[in-house]
Amino acid sequence: MAETFSIAIIGAGGISGAHSAAAKASDGRVAITAVVDTNAAAAAKLAEEHGAQAFANVAELLKAQKAGKVGFHGAVVATPPSVRIEIVTALIKAKVPVLMEKPIAHTLADAKKLAGLAAKNKKVPTFVAYCHRFAPAINTLKQLVAEGRIGRLIRVENAFACDLPAHKVKWFSDPKKAGGGAFLDMGSHSLDLLAYLAGPAKVAGSIFDHKWKGRTETAATVLLKGLKKHGPNINAGTAAVVLSGWAETSRFTLALEGDAGTLQYDYEKPEEIVHKDLGGKAALIEIESHGVRFTKQLVAFADAVQNKAKTQLATFADGLAAATLGDKAAKMGK
Repeated sequence: MAETFSIAIIGAGGISGAHSAAAKASDGRVAITAVVDTNAAAAAKLAEEHGAQAFANVAELLKAQKAGKVGFHGAVVATPPSVRIEIVTALIKAKVPVLMEKPIAHTLADAKKLAGLAAKNKKVPTFVAYCHRFAPAINTLKQLVAEGRIGRLIRVENAFACDLPAHKVKWFSDPKKAGGGAFLDMGSHSLDLLAYLAGPAKVAGSIFDHKWKGRTETAATVLLKGLKKHGPNINAGTAAVVLSGWAETSRFTLALEGDAGTLQYDYEKPEEIVHKDLGGKAALIEIESHGVRFTKQLVAFADAVQNKAKTQLATFADGLAAATLGDKAAKMGK
């Protein structure tokens, strides 16, 4: 059995709970030994759950590591995007592998800086936590398309949307802190999924909607076009429609339309993929729930660092690619 992979979590806010639960579900493969947050109470609470040590900032964490007072193999950065450059720079300088929450940054300029930093320090593993790459349904869909189950891929349709009224007063919708709204938050997942499933694309058009005055976008509709052939049954010119929303009815769906059928996945029906032929005849394909994606992602991080294993984890370069598309869509959507 592989050595337990210990991590420090930087940022004890909402998304840290997913990584916390993932570590607990890893059957001892991943353990949290340190938690960092400027909010002492939040850091202490999460640290207590794991028998870990709490720190006020990364400088304190790295000082303790150097003194042999705390040990960890890698760090999960779960802070707001606007404060990450200094944190990630310090971690990479200390040769600490990084798994950073998406999006890679709140601005394209910062995304370029982080991708450049990773490129200059190739010996330090750095990844962006696009967790949907580890949803069993996504990888099954990828395989089914390659096998020709729906013929040639014509279109990818993805909707990640729900009603999040509390975001109106949180940093998520603050233009200065977040850099973008529903599309940066949810749409960045969609852009990375598109690249993972169908290859690189360009933005063909976008429309953004703003329900909350003075805040970031609450909805985005984006059209993209594939740039080149991407394996069997995926040619250049494949269309994609991305729908993102914070103020609408919940929809978390992915459909792959081919010239011989369609494959549909609804995250609210997590253990089935629906395959339909051109006549509309449906068949269910059973799969494992997407609820395992965070655990699979952490284990992949562990394997990549400890065993130099190949992985489908998104790199900082992948994060920059999504940020570049997102920036283009935002400019077109205004």
